[in-house]
Amino acid sequence: MNDLPYTIEDNKLLEALADIAYLAGQKGFFSGDSRNDINEFITWAKEFEAVHEDTNWDEVDYLTSIEAFTENKLRIDVQ
Repeated sequence: MNDLPYTIEDNKLLEALADIAYLAGQKGFFSGDSRNDINEFITWAKEFEAVHEDTNWDEVDYLTSIEAFTENKLRIDVQ
């Protein structure tokens, strides 16, 4: 099952996407259009990865960072 031809970058993006979607769901986020929400989460995950391209995750807590990023995006998107 781990034979998928994904790169490390793909896996990082997928992890960020899964975390963002999970956190948004945990906060009860739903715009009324699930397809739009999914597209938005993909955009956010790409942005998160771009912002943190050079982040050393041994020095910075990943979960704190993605939680703060997602909470900020949810506040911006809800307004």
